[in-house]
Amino acid sequence: MLERQGGAPDQVVAVGVGVPGPVEFAKGILIAPPLMPTWENFPIKKYVTQTFPNATVVVDNDVNIMALGELYAGGGKGLNNFIWVKIGTGIGSGIIVNGEIYRGASGVAGNIGHIEADHNGTICRCGNRGCLEAMAAGPPIAQRGKEVADAGNSRFLAMRLEENEGRISAVDVGDAAASGDTAAIEIIRDSGWLIGLVLAGLVEFYNPEMIFIGGGVSKIGFTLLSSIRQAVLRRANPLSTRDLHVDYSQLGDMAGVVGAIALTLPHIFKVAK
Repeated sequence: MLERQGGAPDQVVAVGVGVPGPVEFAKGILIAPPLMPTWENFPIKKYVTQTFPNATVVVDNDVNIMALGELYAGGGKGLNNFIWVKIGTGIGSGIIVNGEIYRGASGVAGNIGHIEADHNGTICRCGNRGCLEAMAAGPPIAQRGKEVADAGNSRFLAMRLEENEGRISAVDVGDAAASGDTAAIEIIRDSGWLIGLVLAGLVEFYNPEMIFIGGGVSKIGFTLLSSIRQAVLRRANPLSTRDLHVDYSQLGDMAGVVGAIALTLPHIFKVAK
């Protein structure tokens, strides 16, 4: 959000909003968001404008905004072509092409969480089977952690399960892996490998200079990043990966904030209607 001096609602000149789901960019509305089904067709831009009537409101997918942040003030400065991947409750990506966000024909480019990663996998929130985020995001990591704890294959996670009153999170699995728990390490490696396989396909198709990894689940340990790297290098063409770097976002949690500001910059000096 960018404000003039004073900060009152009628002084706000531009507001950038990021939401986790496919956004029809021109209208600023969510279309069939698997993580937020009750927000289907919710008029976000109109709703925010009611509070800031003189502001230009710009709504975009949250990972697009994170990619913009990285482009303007992070590791993406000076790069023309890269992918920003968020791993959290869901998995998504922002795609920078020739120094600009690529949204595609309908504004949903980068929705990699719903690329099929396992034909025989679990049913995703979107209704399809084996989507990447249904197999490798935070919830499936946590679910697998609970399963190994229940089966008695992880003493660490069994203790966490008891401490947390029957709940296991992806962070717990990361903590277990950091302690040397082999079952937890395997869970994280499997998730990283699946993510890397999907990214390898994007590398072959798009040939980016860099892949940035971010989001809450990316913090569960270096094993995840290492597995992603291994899968990309193993499955993508050597020429595509010769100069490719796969690393954590330099901005981390600030990528979205910086990106929201970057999203609004072209609108600051426009006259509000």
